[in-house]
Amino acid sequence: MKIAKLLFSIATCAALFGCAHPISMSPDLTSVAGESSTRINKPVGYHISDASRALEVTSAGGGGDKVSYFPYRDLDAGFYKALSEVFTNVTKVRDPKDSAAISASGIQLLITPEISTTSSSQSLFTWPPTQFSVMLNCTVVDAKGQNLTSIRVEGKGLAEFDEFKSNFSLAAVRASTDALKKLVKALAESKELRL
Repeated sequence: MKIAKLLFSIATCAALFGCAHPISMSPDLTSVAGESSTRINKPVGYHISDASRALEVTSAGGGGDKVSYFPYRDLDAGFYKALSEVFTNVTKVRDPKDSAAISASGIQLLITPEISTTSSSQSLFTWPPTQFSVMLNCTVVDAKGQNLTSIRVEGKGLAEFDEFKSNFSLAAVRASTDALKKLVKALAESKELRL
């Protein structure tokens, strides 16, 4: 009987500590801004597939715990905002292979992001990550599908216990915001996109 109770206790602890805590990577949109005077006068589209939006990622938190989040879903609105800070017209493209629809919409550039993340924490007692990074690798093609350029940026976010105790997602939010701010700058400075 004692062995059964012990095994049950071990299984309960494993279940409690083995699951991932949900957080959000949604950025602070008010901090993502560009210079309106330097906007590129081109209609652009961007594509995030339904499969990407449904992708849940699990990475390290603190205290041996893990965190889970949906990078593409969480960054979708922020990605649109970043592109809108650089280009005069931004459209979400449902099917990047539908050349007729893309042509009819007047889209000149199609941008597809690839998102990867890392997280960690030195804390042994709290589960939210204190360090988070977001890598955005954006492939840019023209209306005919010809590759023009790739733009890669990395955002980093740090948060200590005093800060994140009221927002467990703080390091992730800061990393996403930082990545999008850097994306705005990189897009605006790209000579290939202004041709």
